Amino acid sequence: MSLLTLLLVSLPEALLVTMLGFQLAGLGITPRQLIITGMAQTASSYFIRLSSIPFGLHSLVQIAIYILIIRFVTGIPLRRVAIIALLGLVIYGTLDAAIIPPLLSITGYSLPEILSRDGMRIGAFLTEASIILLFIIACRRYNFHLLDFAGELKDRASKDGIAKKTENAYLNLYILVLLPVLMLAVLNIVLFVSQTGALPSKYFHLFAASFGLILITITVLSMGVLTKISILKEKELEARQAGETIVHLDKLIKTIRKQRHDFNHHLQAVYGLLEVGSCDKARDYVKQMFLDISNPAEVVKTDNPGISAMLFAKAGQAEARGIPFSVSMDCSLQSVPLSTMEANSLLGNLLDNAIEAAAAYTGAHRSVRLEITREPGEYIFTVANTGDPIPPETRDRMCELHYSTKKSNQGLGLTIVKEIVDKYSGRLTVEHAGGETIFSVHIPNQGAGRGHDRFKQTGRCHSRTYDASVRPGEG
Repeated sequence: MSLLTLLLVSLPEALLVTMLGFQLAGLGITPRQLIITGMAQTASSYFIRLSSIPFGLHSLVQIAIYILIIRFVTGIPLRRVAIIALLGLVIYGTLDAAIIPPLLSITGYSLPEILSRDGMRIGAFLTEASIILLFIIACRRYNFHLLDFAGELKDRASKDGIAKKTENAYLNLYILVLLPVLMLAVLNIVLFVSQTGALPSKYFHLFAASFGLILITITVLSMGVLTKISILKEKELEARQAGETIVHLDKLIKTIRKQRHDFNHHLQAVYGLLEVGSCDKARDYVKQMFLDISNPAEVVKTDNPGISAMLFAKAGQAEARGIPFSVSMDCSLQSVPLSTMEANSLLGNLLDNAIEAAAAYTGAHRSVRLEITREPGEYIFTVANTGDPIPPETRDRMCELHYSTKKSNQGLGLTIVKEIVDKYSGRLTVEHAGGETIFSVHIPNQGAGRGHDRFKQTGRCHSRTYDASVRPGEG
């Protein structure tokens, strides 16, 4: 390769591939980094082509060195660098394979003739480079990119351990998807070159054998990555559910603190009544306090303490907004297939939405109710609230990640509910009837019969109503 070809073909080629990769990855690169990367890659390609590495295999060596060069120059994590390089090389290799055969057909020259003449080689490259440059300009003009590495790198510091592991698993999957595509592009070029007679047959057979081994390795690695992603997704769901449980417990603690704060005032009032000799009024006052405390406690009497704590917190939320809240159960919660965290995430998110909707309702009657029943082969969780019907466009999208009709909401509630329902092959239905919006979750019973019979024997059947808008003694 002459110095002229090196400067007018290899260097611009390296610059274009790098620009293309960074653009498609949604990440910027400084002119200084771009030039250093291009020059280093050009130099490494020159020495690799002078070596005895067979055609085709030398491309794989160049790719590996190219990835290391970008990593060293930019300092970007290795997995992301590999994806950037592969994106640029895949698109460039695809265009290369699509442009060269028609170009040879139009000009009437053979590939060995073009490779042996610097002028013809530079002319062929300029045609190809012009097309790729126009593609890059169009991508920048319309802000087109396949990935968003800029945003992901910015948010990476705030992610926890599980989120980072999940992200790395997806990055590995991107690499394993792009590698076979790049291998096909390289194979296509090798086949074309071998047909022109510019490549000895022994090199082609060696490359074919190496190609087969690489594909086997990619297949095995892909299976491992997919398995890891599945495990990490389950852990991510568990982490979300734990976060939901912590939120419910935090609300419960705040309710208890509020009651403790109020008790100081109540005790002072009782003390004052006793001091002035109003014993009957003091007794009535204490009785009123007891009823105020016992009513919220009634609503949370389930045989699952974790769920009881969550319902207690929701009763406090409803009370604070003056919304009647009722809970009805005809079965034990011990045999429900859901874990306590999953049940709290599912019910907590549905109840949060129901309380919000009931609070926003301008009608005369506002209420929220929860019903838990057991039918043959399934448990049914029903959360209903008075309010206006859900618009059709909202109903179609309400389970989408980050979709919310409230600006201050992250839009995760119903997404988490849907994930839990899907995990247990259940069903989530929504309807509006009798002035109520009704969400029903059907969870198949994995141990049909056993939990229900045990519940009947213990007699733990609860059907309780806590009306937060009517004070004891008034209704």
